[in-house]
Amino acid sequence: MSTPLVTATIPLTATLVSPLHHGAGTSGNTQLLRTQEVVLPDGTGAVVPFVSGNSLRHAIRHALAELTLEAVGAAPGTVTKPVIDLLYSGGALTASETSQVDLATHRRLDELWAPAGLLGYAGRGQVWSGSLYVDHLHLVCAENAWRLPQRLTDHPHTRLSAAAMRDEDFGTRHDTVGTPVDRWLDVDPWLQTPDKDRTTQMIYDWQVLRAGAVLFGTLRLASATAAHVQALRTAWEWLTAAGTMHLGAKRAQGYGVCQVDADWSALPDLDGAFVAALHQHPAEVMAILSQAAGK
Repeated sequence: MSTPLVTATIPLTATLVSPLHHGAGTSGNTQLLRTQEVVLPDGTGAVVPFVSGNSLRHAIRHALAELTLEAVGAAPGTVTKPVIDLLYSGGALTASETSQVDLATHRRLDELWAPAGLLGYAGRGQVWSGSLYVDHLHLVCAENAWRLPQRLTDHPHTRLSAAAMRDEDFGTRHDTVGTPVDRWLDVDPWLQTPDKDRTTQMIYDWQVLRAGAVLFGTLRLASATAAHVQALRTAWEWLTAAGTMHLGAKRAQGYGVCQVDADWSALPDLDGAFVAALHQHPAEVMAILSQAAGK
């Protein structure tokens, strides 16, 4: 008897441990925070920061790509660009490809590598949908009180405006003149540097959500297989192995660290067999990835 398909909702609540930046372009030297215009119940408008569902979805895809390459024992310098694109960004369509449907390859790929059916992908001229839907992460604040889930309606932040949780941070790009690295220069940095090579200190800044801000969202599974559920849970464990995870941009600079509470109670109790399954068929997994990617 086949395992029933899973349709479930996983509520998420993220508390920022460090400031978060989620970019929306620049204005001068300022990197803007991504915001969403909303209409409040009284008919007035507001602009509220949020984190896109696509950002979190990409983090899940990245985790599964890393887990896959490690599980199949892939060596550096051996994986083709189309396969890397499929693993890390969901693949790509090119003008030279036809749109002929290759259902057999898709089914075999989903059987051997569950992220294909969980997240969807593009390959061989065809786009395939996934069973995972990731909602935007919205800020717990007064402007969002009308759309808060029941579990957060009494949160203290509902009395605070979104503006109270916004801030700006800054950085500088320094000239090397006057620093120990001067010794590497082939000219006297104070007297002989040509005008075209002279640099000055530049200050740049970016908008952030403050540490302590709380975001809420949802992961949704629609007609997911047991393997899809296992893959999602394994990716989440990878992302939160340190007790925190990262959201948004500037992660390498310490931004976007958060504690995330995910309620998995709506899912069946399945063992973490995703990586073990990859270990059993590493060569076949890589072969079907190459076939699905069109190379």
